[in-house]
Amino acid sequence: MSSSKRKWDQAGPEGSEGEGPSKATKVEDGKSASEAAAAAAAIAAKIAAQFANSGGASLGPKDPHDGDYTRDIDINDVRNRYLLTKGSTQQQIHEETGASVSTKGVWYPDRSKATEKDPPLYLHVSATSQEMLDKAVAKINDLMNMDMGSLVEDKSSRVRERRKWPEEKIPIGIDSIRNFNVRAKVVGPSGMFVKYIQQETGTRVQIKGQGSGFVDQETGHEHDEPMFIHVTGPDEQQVQRAKALTEDLLEVVRAEHAKMKTALAQQQMELHQAQVHLSWHTSCLRCMILVCMLIWCNRSHACV
Repeated sequence: MSSSKRKWDQAGPEGSEGEGPSKATKVEDGKSASEAAAAAAAIAAKIAAQFANSGGASLGPKDPHDGDYTRDIDINDVRNRYLLTKGSTQQQIHEETGASVSTKGVWYPDRSKATEKDPPLYLHVSATSQEMLDKAVAKINDLMNMDMGSLVEDKSSRVRERRKWPEEKIPIGIDSIRNFNVRAKVVGPSGMFVKYIQQETGTRVQIKGQGSGFVDQETGHEHDEPMFIHVTGPDEQQVQRAKALTEDLLEVVRAEHAKMKTALAQQQMELHQAQVHLSWHTSCLRCMILVCMLIWCNRSHACV
């Protein structure tokens, strides 16, 4: 085990809980979700109309270094956008045509989420003559229509290759208690502990199982087994090193869990004692009231 100070030996920021939850987009007060979606679609339509009506007019502010002839080409939904946005591809177009090509905008899987400030992904072409611009646009169109083969097959091959890596499953073995988020304690503030193990060992570390939030792509659900840490990597020694660091981390988390459990048990004991005392005092008070009522009744009869 390395003698260097580990991430989980350092005091983290109070109140941090593991990997930060995804930030939900805040819908403006008074607007429904459907109205917000309609507004986003309207913005996307406006941006698309700019392309259609102006023949590729500039979507952003004019660049002072632009030539006299410019054209913007929408590539957000183009299959070959990865090739078109590469620096080497744009440099090749410049060398062949003399026009400058740059990548602008933001890629949106759902282009209805585009805004006027951040339009969908596009190429900005600048040239000093119309002929130079036309050549560059023609070259880009050729690249857009070029057949690059099946990307799905390549991805499946990578997945099959990854599954051959050695792996380890380390049970967490910590039950959930009040004010103790097991997953957050394991991953650390902003995922710090898991990221540290990955960087130190070159492996992939994931929290899986019940309550982990990890959804299996094949089943669409969490794993049925109790929460565990899944480690995988290209080399067996790397995986074993990651496993050792993971078990060391779990020792620290389990010790913290035991302290919290003891504190909760103490709180419950004190609460029970307070309830017993309250019940005793309540019974005494009732007895005193009953005695007073009997004394009053006896005195009333004596007077009669």
